[in-house]
Amino acid sequence: MKDMTAEEAKVEAGRRWGPGGAIHQLEPTVSSRNGHPGRLRRYRFTVGNNRLGPACSVKGQGDTWREAFEDAARMDAARDWPALRSP
Repeated sequence: MKDMTAEEAKVEAGRRWGPGGAIHQLEPTVSSRNGHPGRLRRYRFTVGNNRLGPACSVKGQGDTWREAFEDAARMDAARDWPALRSP
């Protein structure tokens, strides 16, 4: 399956979260002595809302745009699960 372009990811974020939908792609830099990205830079692609700034809500992360949106869907489903079990 082919991954999304940045433009397609931006459209998808807008479709899912409205005008506040946002995407962010980190540059592939190495930030630690062992040659791997640091703990907070594990994933290059981030999707969420509110411009992904200080007051953002990160919805998903991944190694591709598609993985980031799949992660967001899993997180939303996990968040909704307790509500389904409540009386």
